[in-house]
Amino acid sequence: DAGAELIRASADGMPAASDTSTLVAERRIPEASSVPAGATVFWARRHGFQWPWDPLFALHCAATVMLTGGFTLALALHVHADGSRAWAMVLGGEVLLLAVALALDAAVVLRNVEAREAQAQARNGAYEFRRGVAVIDVVSSECGVCCMRAKIGTRHCKLCNKCVAGYDHHCRWLNTCIAAANYRLFMAFVVCALLYTLLALVCCLRAAACAASDLPRFRHALWSAIGAEVLPTGPLAAITVTGFLLVLATFILADTAVLLGLALLLAFHVRL
Repeated sequence: DAGAELIRASADGMPAASDTSTLVAERRIPEASSVPAGATVFWARRHGFQWPWDPLFALHCAATVMLTGGFTLALALHVHADGSRAWAMVLGGEVLLLAVALALDAAVVLRNVEAREAQAQARNGAYEFRRGVAVIDVVSSECGVCCMRAKIGTRHCKLCNKCVAGYDHHCRWLNTCIAAANYRLFMAFVVCALLYTLLALVCCLRAAACAASDLPRFRHALWSAIGAEVLPTGPLAAITVTGFLLVLATFILADTAVLLGLALLLAFHVRL
């Protein structure tokens, strides 16, 4: 019976080029941006950093590096120019929140959420995915890929191609499933990221208000913070200050969008 045939696969879930019988028998996973081209049912995502990355996860990583790094640098220049001890403490709190958020982010992405029963079972290489048909049989609770009886709350994620215990949803922004094993870490990350973004928005608005209220003083303080011994005049000074203000405006818009998204996400999960 071809439907029950179990086939040994390579370690990465891709069939060996020399094994023609395996190539014929193994079924392919439905194509997706986060699934390797030509991957068979033996492939499974172990964690979010595993290649290939979902485009939204790549965007998440790039935005995290650029926005947090650029914002911290801009705020550090502003605090140095302002000379306020209170805002220096705010900057320290921002850096601490950022470190905690990044650590929680990595913990969520790296946590293995695969059901333990699935880890101990061989896979059915002859299983054929069908659109609109659940991998786990609704009557017998048997998973057609993982060859295990699924418990209540366990679902087979087609993007990760594995049974996930306590499945909540597949997060494309983190390139992994959110489930019982990492749900608390995920919620802690959302709360921490929300606080960081809120504080970042307040700091950016305060810096913009200071610049608008006294532009000459702000220009002098900015160049002093950079370390310039001679303050430039003319177009160079105007371009530098304008560029800094444009960066602040970009951070304000980005922080507002991220803050709104995180708030809606947190409200949705709290209601659940």
